[in-house]
Parts: sequence; structure tokens; C-alpha cells
Amino acid sequence: MGMIRRFRRLLWTLTHMEPAGVRARIACVSGTPPCGAEPPDTASELTPGDVHAWAEYHFRRTGHRRYARAVRDTVQWDPPPGIDPRTIEGRL
Repeated sequence: MGMIRRFRRLLWTLTHMEPAGVRARIACVSGTPPCGAEPPDTASELTPGDVHAWAEYHFRRTGHRRYARAVRDTVQWDPPPGIDPRTIEGRL
């Protein structure tokens, strides 16, 4: 379910675009200076599950408890049924 907002008398819904997926990055920021460790394949973004698994692995290995995560997904504003999505007013 998405967020619903009224734009010029019409109810638009902000929906998550499932095919785009959710991607994430993580780095250990424990210590001074911060550890900075990241999963081995940092060239590509990971799934949230991969990020969680790596944080658990790194914690068990080092005892480090603090991590910076960035999660990215794709959302889209969708108009009510029968409204042209090219305009927030419902007409061109």
C-alpha cells in the first residue's frame, strides 16, 4: 500500500515499483576512526537481505555494532482510475 495525497481535487497514490527492486549498501562505522569495512562486492548494490546478512557476519567476526546503510527503491505517483497520468489536474 502506498501513500495517498490530494493534488488539485484528485487523490494520487505513491506506489512502490516492485520490478525495480530495492537495493542497499552498508559500511561499518564503529570505532574512531570508523572501521569502514564493506561487503566484498561493493561495486554492485545488494538486496536488503544481503546487507543484513553481511552486518551479522561482520558483527560476529569483529563485535562492531554500528553500521551506515543506504536503501534505494523506486516509487511512482499514480492517479485515480480514468485520469490521464500526464497531468495532475486530470486533463491536458
